[in-house]
Amino acid sequence: MAVIRRPRDGALLVSEHVGGDPVNEPPFQRPLGGHVEFGEYALDTIHREFLEEIGQVLTDVRLLGVLENIFGWRGGTEHEVVFIFTAAFADEAAYEIEEQPILDNAGRRVLWRRADAVSPPLYPAGLSELIAGR
Repeated sequence: MAVIRRPRDGALLVSEHVGGDPVNEPPFQRPLGGHVEFGEYALDTIHREFLEEIGQVLTDVRLLGVLENIFGWRGGTEHEVVFIFTAAFADEAAYEIEEQPILDNAGRRVLWRRADAVSPPLYPAGLSELIAGR
């Protein structure tokens, strides 16, 4: 995942996840990113995923930290290890796009989360603390 802050107001670029059932799948947000493919470094994944998901090139990509997250999802338990990077858009105009669909995942969108937002929850667990400690 990559933490990208909008320079003018500190808003965080996130993908929005809205399930069909607000009780069992409440909405949440998380930074963009994706799964590391076999033989791929996490740094390369971030560049590839941003191109695939929103067609943007990143610059100044740096590792911020690593989070381990165990969580309930669709009736089961999931376990992930997440590399969290900070990054910037190579194209300054990308910061002015308020929201857009994710190109390789129909129905999901990317938007800017206000810097002081507390709802919907931001995942993975520990991300807010990692960002604040920066």
